[in-house]
Amino acid sequence: MRRIIPFITFMVMACSQPVMSQTMNKAYKVNSAVNPVLPYNLCADPTAVEYNGRLYVYGTNDQQELNTTGNKTTNTYGKITQLVCMSTADMVNWTFHGIIKVKSLSPWIATSWAPSVVSREEEDGKTHFYLYYTNTASGIGVLTATSPTGPWRDPLGKALIDWTTPGRGNQSNIIDPGVCIDDNGQAWLTFGGGDPNKTGTKLMPGNARIVKLGKDMISLDGSILPIPAPFHFEANELNYINGKYVFSYSGGWSCNSADWNNYDGRGNYPCPGNCSILAMTTDDPVNGTWEYKGEILKNPGTFGYPWGNNHSHLQKFGNEFYMIYHTQYLEAKYGISGGYRGIAINKANVSLPSVNITASMDDAGPAIKADKCPRANELVEAETMANCAGVNVIETTKYGCVVTDIDSGDWTMVRGLIFPEDARSVTVSIKGKGTMKIFSGRMNGTPLAVVDFDNATMSDVTVDLSKTIPSGKTYSNIFFAFYDVDESSAVQFNNYRFNTQTAEEVTAINNVELDSSDAKHSNATYNISGLKVGANAKGIVIRNGRKQIVK
Repeated sequence: MRRIIPFITFMVMACSQPVMSQTMNKAYKVNSAVNPVLPYNLCADPTAVEYNGRLYVYGTNDQQELNTTGNKTTNTYGKITQLVCMSTADMVNWTFHGIIKVKSLSPWIATSWAPSVVSREEEDGKTHFYLYYTNTASGIGVLTATSPTGPWRDPLGKALIDWTTPGRGNQSNIIDPGVCIDDNGQAWLTFGGGDPNKTGTKLMPGNARIVKLGKDMISLDGSILPIPAPFHFEANELNYINGKYVFSYSGGWSCNSADWNNYDGRGNYPCPGNCSILAMTTDDPVNGTWEYKGEILKNPGTFGYPWGNNHSHLQKFGNEFYMIYHTQYLEAKYGISGGYRGIAINKANVSLPSVNITASMDDAGPAIKADKCPRANELVEAETMANCAGVNVIETTKYGCVVTDIDSGDWTMVRGLIFPEDARSVTVSIKGKGTMKIFSGRMNGTPLAVVDFDNATMSDVTVDLSKTIPSGKTYSNIFFAFYDVDESSAVQFNNYRFNTQTAEEVTAINNVELDSSDAKHSNATYNISGLKVGANAKGIVIRNGRKQIVK
């Protein structure tokens, strides 16, 4: 989908080139802002899991509904049969991993919304991921994988929970799963929502449920139990923190004091605001008592964003807690309407041992984890970015996700790019015809590099930098800006890497043909003939599976 974007003009000067006027597209957020984390994709209902030092976030693919209907209707969620996946290590640069085509994996579904994910190591020694989701308002499905990015499969070929599941009691909707695993290794699943059931009230709608999952994570093990959640509406999530099960959910759209005063469990908490995220805790979901803990996240409208439904997930990442949520900020910036949402994140405050939780929403988002930013001398995927203008990201069969819909004036930006080694050239994997200029700090002055490309297929282009970047350097912002793009060439930007060698040396290395297949994979050092040599060898060598020149 190509969007209409306003323009802003910068003065740009390339190496040994005259000053010229270049019109650059304007981003939907400022470069210092984290939120929304994907400025080119509308998605909602976040959940998350930590794996190998990265935070993986999954959500409902609102973009699918917008693309299908052409924004001619409000977001009914009826066209959404996909989930999305993204991740970060540093909290500011986010990598889009593409869509999960739930309908293709589970032909029995009508829609897929509001996922909840958990992982654990199984007897085979692999980490397994379990992704639960809503099928319309009538059931909970589950997908499994041994990687956070898939491939995913449907182990049941049917719903885990639906209207035929015994023991649910009266429920209006079977929606919004929330899953966690406690310290004993026991998994629990919460679900349910909607208007009050046939015996419920506005104060106590009676739709919230919790159940033990079987050891296989795809079956139920025990009775389905009610959670006495006041003003419960939807957006269930579950955490296990400091020995307590923390059930969070979205309340309804209105709370009046007369109803609230009839709730014996209210304590000193005031009547909750419209569609706020509320929380309850217990020591034991089976035999314990649930305690109401008040509002933990108010509605986006409270923070100056458009009023809308509210869905969040509390996630510990490293030693800190974060609240992941959605707003309609991006929809407003697009100049569209209909209830399309974008995922955002902020640091949350969790007080122990009582497990009191508070969080807020803003554009700025969390602070950068500077030591976790991308390394310039390693391959960096182009779709790993903190901000962009004009572009989109799509998933390809051969190259995975790539940046696309690129025209003149478009750009992407990565924050905190670290240079562990000196850099003398840059290699860009790109398709199409045009020019890319790489800037540091802002898009003016002399670029770090000018990459002219004219590739019918995805190919590497290596050029020298305008100056050597010393090891230990970290740039706050690195921009990849596009000029003189031939739109008919369908430009796609795949990845990049900064090299310690010059462009001529990199080209020489890449032209070396190895005589030994062992030399491609071993951690030892080989010469260009594939013979093993000492670790201190000079010249063109194969070290750690990479060709390089050692001087």
